[in-house]
Amino acid sequence: MDIPLAMNEPDMIRTQMEVETFNKSLQKNGRSVGGTLGKDDFLKLLVVQLENQDPTSPLDDREFISQMAQFSSLEQMTQMNTTLSNLIINNKINLSYSLLGKYVEVLDKGSGQMESGIVSEVSFGKGSPSISFNGLTYSVDDVTKVTIAE
Repeated sequence: MDIPLAMNEPDMIRTQMEVETFNKSLQKNGRSVGGTLGKDDFLKLLVVQLENQDPTSPLDDREFISQMAQFSSLEQMTQMNTTLSNLIINNKINLSYSLLGKYVEVLDKGSGQMESGIVSEVSFGKGSPSISFNGLTYSVDDVTKVTIAE
C-alpha cells in the first residue's frame, strides 16, 4: 500500500489559502503572526513564570520537573532536526556523485518537459547539488529516472 508523502497541487493550494485566511483573521484581531516558539521562548516563559509565582503557593515540584523535561525534549528535537537536515544534504550529495556517467531523466520545471541525457558534471550551491548534461543544469531533486548509460 503506497502512502503519499507529498500533497498534490490542489490540496497544497487549498491548505495555503486556509493558512493565509487564518493568519489574516489573527491580524484583524490585533494579534501578530510570528514564527514558531523555540527553546529560547520556552525558557523565557519558564523564567517569567518562576519570577511571578505566588510566594504562598510556589510551583509544584512535579510541575517544575515536567516543564524542565519538556524543555529538554525540545532541545533534543532541535538537535535531531539539525542532524536529519545534515543527513538529507549528505544523502543528496552522495546521490549526485552516484549519478555521474548514468543516463537520467529530469523534469524541467521551467518547460514542464522531460529532459534526458548522461550526467557529465556535479556541482554544489544554493543548498542542493546540481547535475549537468547536454549543457544544461538541473537540481538532483528533479531526477525522475536513472538507468545505466549504454
